[in-house]
Amino acid sequence: MSEESRTQPSLLEASALAESDIGTFEWDREQYADLLTVSADGRTVEWGPRKPEYTAKYYPVWVPAPTRLRLHSGRFQWTFEVEEMAEAQIGVGFLLLWDVGPDWGFYGYLGASSTAWSYDPSTGDVVRSTRSIQSGLPTFANRRSGEVSVRLHLPRNAEGSASFLVDGVETQRFPLPTGAVILPAACFLKESQRVSLSRFERSPL
Repeated sequence: MSEESRTQPSLLEASALAESDIGTFEWDREQYADLLTVSADGRTVEWGPRKPEYTAKYYPVWVPAPTRLRLHSGRFQWTFEVEEMAEAQIGVGFLLLWDVGPDWGFYGYLGASSTAWSYDPSTGDVVRSTRSIQSGLPTFANRRSGEVSVRLHLPRNAEGSASFLVDGVETQRFPLPTGAVILPAACFLKESQRVSLSRFERSPL
């Protein structure tokens, strides 16, 4: 093996983790803590209120909000309860985990990289690599609140798949690499946006 190949990032594989090691169903309060507020139970994250320790002159375009989950080796389903999108774009979905962490792509937008999938309830699109890969899906009529569920099929040693479920409509199933490890996440475009996690289920394959 060359020195270059040893230093190149690679996708994290389920075989590197114990089957029970899937993290915890809560938002990561340690990431982007100068911008995000996580509830005491860890289930709700909000951009704001403004933190005194944030000293930059301008806010970023997008604020990433990762969870503490790393899902693999099973079937999973959970719901993002978008409690406030403030009539602006918002993204909920997931990323593949690399051995060096997730690839958020540019500006922290979930769906900017080739290893991230984001549902945008303002437009009804699933976005990957900054492009819509499925459109014409349900939107949130009031442009403020609604629910998006994610379904994952993650074999430990075979290819997996994922889909979104919105207002009773399920998207196509998107293929995932063999032994994928998944990080559920969101991204915020506007201060006051808020998302909660609910109804987490895990079942064997």
